[in-house]
Amino acid sequence: MVTEEQIQQHYEKFMEYIKADSRAEQLIKMYEDFTTELVTAPASAKIFYHNAFPGGYLDHVLRVTETSLQVASQYKKMGGTIDFTKQELIFAALHHDLGKLGNPEQGPYYLEQDSDWHRKNRGEMYKHNENIQYFTVTDRALFTLQKYGISITEKEWLGIKLSDGMYEDSNKSYYKCFVPNAMKTNLPYILHWADHMSCRTEGDNARF
Repeated sequence: MVTEEQIQQHYEKFMEYIKADSRAEQLIKMYEDFTTELVTAPASAKIFYHNAFPGGYLDHVLRVTETSLQVASQYKKMGGTIDFTKQELIFAALHHDLGKLGNPEQGPYYLEQDSDWHRKNRGEMYKHNENIQYFTVTDRALFTLQKYGISITEKEWLGIKLSDGMYEDSNKSYYKCFVPNAMKTNLPYILHWADHMSCRTEGDNARF
């Protein structure tokens, strides 16, 4: 769980990243439509997944952002190639779960679970909003960015799209492509490793 004070701190840190981006004006306009969801949304629906509590989304995306920068630094120290800019990595990390905010017309992606049975027996603190058109989380993120006219680089697109790694079946053709050097950037790997580690630590904190 996070306190109201921590949520405010997370929001301020998040907006610092946004304002430092060259697309700040467009991003700020987008987030004006998502202000409530940005600060209240969870990162998942089930307590044993990760950050299934109000403010969990912001806590998660900031953790992924900071972890991805650390992973990139370690990867470089090990002799790996960093073929993307710091800004591209930060942008992809901040927006990889944007789809979890839903949309202004159809409402939030997550709704509070109103069934005590599901909360007690399945650990489901939230349920999905059935009024929203189905997208994978990353596809909704990419759709939302283009809806608000926010241009992204190829590497940012791949980072967001592939952030769930092999946990998303539609990513297999990217990660299991047998054409030599098919993946032209390491950003998706870096971001997925950071996301995976963040999810695992958040899940551990929920269990212990």
